[in-house]
Amino acid sequence: MGALTKRVLRWLSLATSAVALLRATKAQAEGGAGAVPNDVDRSIGAAPSGENRGARVRFALQVEPAFGLTGDGFYNQLAGARVDYRFTDQIALGGYLGYANLHGKDGRAHNVLPYLNLEYRLRLGEKSAFGLPLAWGSGYLPNNGPFLRLSAGVSYAVSPHIDVVVALFTPTFWIVHDRTVISLGAALEISYAP
Repeated sequence: MGALTKRVLRWLSLATSAVALLRATKAQAEGGAGAVPNDVDRSIGAAPSGENRGARVRFALQVEPAFGLTGDGFYNQLAGARVDYRFTDQIALGGYLGYANLHGKDGRAHNVLPYLNLEYRLRLGEKSAFGLPLAWGSGYLPNNGPFLRLSAGVSYAVSPHIDVVVALFTPTFWIVHDRTVISLGAALEISYAP
């Protein structure tokens, strides 16, 4: 079994464990002691009216420039799509697949970038349409190596179904041929929860 296959199996195992843990936590919260009967008003502590809380699946389109901080510097451009499963109003796990236009040793290089993204979105008040998404993403860039991305930003619920996210701080670690390079940038994302 190759090294890449072992890594993929480890990531799938980790993702499966995280999903099982989050489902167990949610089931305990919904069905445990002190559960609210169906006929009781649930409006106390309800989510902001600007966000769609019934949808568990969210689709997102994202663009991101990445400016290299190591060596002579570099510029990478990412554009892709992500599908998230929202376990709670704040926690989501998603799969990203995107096009990567990279700085290569012989000019620009083109690649595909898949990664898993775990997000925790803090809410700014009961009725606020603003949130603070914090995310951790990890994947593998074919013919290069592992990829790790952290991000922090601001989200705004334009409607009950559409959010706009500006990730203002996105430190990213690229392992390219056993050498780690670091980039920093920002990202713009539009998401839709049906």
